[in-house]
Amino acid sequence: MINDVEFEKKIINKINNLLLENEIYGKAKINSDGDIIIRKKIKTRKEPSILTNIFREMISEDIKKNRV
Repeated sequence: MINDVEFEKKIINKINNLLLENEIYGKAKINSDGDIIIRKKIKTRKEPSILTNIFREMISEDIKKNRV
């Protein structure tokens, strides 16, 4: 009979094999509570957002106004 640790390793290996097909997710892990955790990989953006630039300009203008 398979013990709990061996069973968990087999389950994690099967899940990781499935996750390899999709590059969006990282490896599956089991936390201290016994939950299986699958994290989504963070995509790095090459170009800053237009909205981000607008807010940066607004904030820098507000700072300039408050200095006077």
